Amino acid sequence: MRGIGIKKYGDVQQLAMINIPTEPVGPDDLLISIKASGVNPVDWKVREGCLKADFPYELPLILGWDAAGKVEFVGSNVTEFKKGDNVFFRPEMEKQGTYADEMVVPAKLVSLMPRGLTYEEAASLPLVGLTVWQALVEVGNIQQGDKVFILAGSGGIGSIAIQVAKSFGAYVAATTSSKNGDFVQELGADEVLHYDQGGIITQTKFDFMLDTLGGRAYGDALKFMRQNGTVATIISERDAVRPVNIDRLEKDRQLHVEFVFTRPDGKNMRHICELVESQKIKPVVSEVYPLTIEGAKKAHLSSQTGRTRGKIVLKREE
Repeated sequence: MRGIGIKKYGDVQQLAMINIPTEPVGPDDLLISIKASGVNPVDWKVREGCLKADFPYELPLILGWDAAGKVEFVGSNVTEFKKGDNVFFRPEMEKQGTYADEMVVPAKLVSLMPRGLTYEEAASLPLVGLTVWQALVEVGNIQQGDKVFILAGSGGIGSIAIQVAKSFGAYVAATTSSKNGDFVQELGADEVLHYDQGGIITQTKFDFMLDTLGGRAYGDALKFMRQNGTVATIISERDAVRPVNIDRLEKDRQLHVEFVFTRPDGKNMRHICELVESQKIKPVVSEVYPLTIEGAKKAHLSSQTGRTRGKIVLKREE
């Protein structure tokens, strides 16, 4: 297993070529040749050591937890995949990552790739798709006609969340900068709220909010939630400072607030595949870099700006 990762925590200069033995293929596993890997904020947060308390990795560590590729070997108990299948998946966070040439993955975490997608497009979907599905469907239980509020609608998660919410027949409002307003509207948002034009203003009261920002942006958005509404947030205390008035706002509105840390799940991946194949959602890939040390550095620095439209992907050169 050869890939890009770290031998010690730090900035992008710590990114290095890593060679470690590929795990043996168990009876319930697949050996997958990776063709492309999605890039997510969790990648550089792991690189910097921000998640050491949650995931006490043994270094060296190959980064990345978002990929698409081709099945090279099938475990003896696996019946739903065969050699040569194109697949996409999010592996277990506790193990080595996807900025690599190959990896062994439990078959239960994998789905066939949506027909018609490139490897780069498919690799952009697993982590954001799972996050959105688990937030909107499992936590939010969104239904047709629900009013859904998405913070940061042009980002990797927001751009998919808009599309998934619309596929359920929800009314969707999303925040974004004025330069991304048309893009967010094209994704299907019924209401586009520009945070850089004097603050967000809307007359809508929302049943559900997906918070991808935390901090002051989240606090400002809470006043638009209806009583007994639901909030799914991907922001922990290490990601953003929690304003002092948040607890009171959540209590006053009697909100159900749940933190979502995405779990790998092949069944959920199949739901995402079905939505793509039925043309209800489409991947949004804004930047593609080679799966090299320099490519990973550029991808991480771009991700760290927090201004990425859609997803960044690393493409493995054959």
